[in-house]
Amino acid sequence: MRNLIKYALVILVILPAIANAQEKTITIQSLLREMVNRDKLATFPNPSYECKQASSYNRESVSPDKPGWFADSDGVFCIRTEMNNGQKEWVLMEDEGPGCITKIWAVCFYYGLKNTTGANVKFYLDGAKEPVIATNFFKLVKGEDFVKPPFAQESTRAGNLYFPIPYAKSCKITMDQKVFYNIINYRKYAKGTPVKTFTMSDFEASKQVQQEVAEQLNNKSVKKGNVIAKKEKLAKNEALTIKLPKKSNAVSSLVIKIKKAENIGQALRSTVLKATFDGEQTVWAPIGDFFNNVERSYPYEMWSRTVKEDGTMECRWVMPYKKSGVLELQNLNSQEVELAVEVQTKPWKWNKHSMHFCATWRMDEPYPTFPIFDWNFLEAEGKGVIVGDQWTVLNPREGWWGEGDEKIYVDNDFKRNFPSHFGTGTEDYYGWAGGVVPTPKDEFSQPFLGNVMVGNPRSMGYNVCSRVRSLDAIPFKNKIKFDVEASCGTRQRWHYLQYSQTTFWYALPGIKHNRKPLPEMAAMKVPTLKDLQDKVKAAKQKQYVVDGAIEGEILPIMKKSQGIVENFSKIPVWGELSSGAMKNIWFSELGDYVDIKLSEQFEKSKLILCAAVGKVNGRFNIYINGKKVTTQEFNSEHNGVTTPNVDLGSHEPVDNAYIVRFELAGRHKRAHQKEGKIALGIDFFLVQNNFLKR
Repeated sequence: MRNLIKYALVILVILPAIANAQEKTITIQSLLREMVNRDKLATFPNPSYECKQASSYNRESVSPDKPGWFADSDGVFCIRTEMNNGQKEWVLMEDEGPGCITKIWAVCFYYGLKNTTGANVKFYLDGAKEPVIATNFFKLVKGEDFVKPPFAQESTRAGNLYFPIPYAKSCKITMDQKVFYNIINYRKYAKGTPVKTFTMSDFEASKQVQQEVAEQLNNKSVKKGNVIAKKEKLAKNEALTIKLPKKSNAVSSLVIKIKKAENIGQALRSTVLKATFDGEQTVWAPIGDFFNNVERSYPYEMWSRTVKEDGTMECRWVMPYKKSGVLELQNLNSQEVELAVEVQTKPWKWNKHSMHFCATWRMDEPYPTFPIFDWNFLEAEGKGVIVGDQWTVLNPREGWWGEGDEKIYVDNDFKRNFPSHFGTGTEDYYGWAGGVVPTPKDEFSQPFLGNVMVGNPRSMGYNVCSRVRSLDAIPFKNKIKFDVEASCGTRQRWHYLQYSQTTFWYALPGIKHNRKPLPEMAAMKVPTLKDLQDKVKAAKQKQYVVDGAIEGEILPIMKKSQGIVENFSKIPVWGELSSGAMKNIWFSELGDYVDIKLSEQFEKSKLILCAAVGKVNGRFNIYINGKKVTTQEFNSEHNGVTTPNVDLGSHEPVDNAYIVRFELAGRHKRAHQKEGKIALGIDFFLVQNNFLKR
């Protein structure tokens, strides 16, 4: 009897422990529920994790201090190739667990706009030799395979998978054909964190939870709480103020509507939302930028924010505080604005993991699009989590405005001087894809992604993209720096873009950051397309430029022989160069060569070259993607540039690029050599196709 009692007591102790362990174990179902848990997003992660990223970014980028930092053509790189089960595969991502795949983006055309089938993707978990998932990559991310919308959805020429794929020991993701543009976000949990590895049987067993979560993602409503409503007319510098309930509570919903304003676009920019929680001002942003609306009211629907057809703006991010909270809407413009505001609050149990909601805004004067630089969203020191952002670009002409990669440094990344998030392009970061110049037909809004506004025609005017993070939120324990390259398809000193941007994040009290309020920028007249076009026109008149030129001086040398020296001496030119500069290369021996890369090319195009001619220049064999197309003499009695320019013929791109090789074929007898060296000066290339006509 005593033994029976003893065993019973042991069982009574063990069973709750087992139940507790199962409850804490990270599973498909727990991750799905977390995906729509707004309160959990406002609490610093426990168990903790690092958000990591694998992508096909160009591996020429090795350091901010070295050439190649802004290398384009980000779609053909991977960790390595290997043989699995007798087949060559390209490794896109690998990690030693425990962890979880939280988001996968892939462009859904494969080395050309016509191939929409692409390759297969395979997931090897916990060291298994056979993949647990093996399917067509494009179908998987578009929601056309076993994962359905809203957990995987097609956007614009791309797809995004948000269904969580947890693993206890390890994960490796491969393609069975050569790699193409992709970005994979994943969580890396601390060693020992209990995680149940994804299986197809567990996927099927989670169908009920999938349905519940899908309904929440599609519905987006929040439970009714304590409601505070106000309506006021605001003259310049006047504010509508809402004092929130005392003690620990949280804002669960914020609804704002501009009831009346002579200029709605101006009111969206010059009416500023401020929030102060527990004595710290953590939110300062124009209401339009906060809600992805610039210049005009524009409807869309995402998980965190919605703008309805009638202009009603609703935010559903939870905003907790320990003791006190104040929301304020201030009109910084001379026009009168009438506002209606409704705030819902709910009780909150503040603890050591609770965080304040933050929204920070940046806007600058227009920037020239060359030279390229990293444009900063946010730098912060302390403890917090990035949960979303929006990016606004005013584009002065038809054409592509965003080539820049995101570069996000988190905690230990600062020691190694390299970001753990290095992307493949601005539109890729926001979940869609280029390949053609976007039009308003490419607009979309999904729970976590939005190409909310596209300039018309073909991206001319205001363009707004937005991203919301849930399972792919980025925690930082000490420090974060969030940059995006200021890079576009037109890289010239006279071409300008204008940026504004809002970052959404949570932070523990006491956070320090670099985004101070900008009342002068918010109060100024909203910049118009004509304003920017006039600035470009004035800049163009100050400098000779060739429309559509890909300037030689910005093009990287991809490969060169040993005798090549850049900028060895000045190459004389009589007359003007496009944008005032050229690529300056000197050759030592016959057979010396350089390879110049024209990236982001998706269709057959005619290539035209403008190069320097003169007494120090040589004769060159010119190859396009390995095929010799001509031998061109650049030596001349008179210094200048090729007139007419050199027609290199029409060619199909290879791996979405043209590699142009210049090989020294000879020296003219009258050539003026400098210490035995002969020059090549590349002013610009023209790539002629139907890109803007489609």
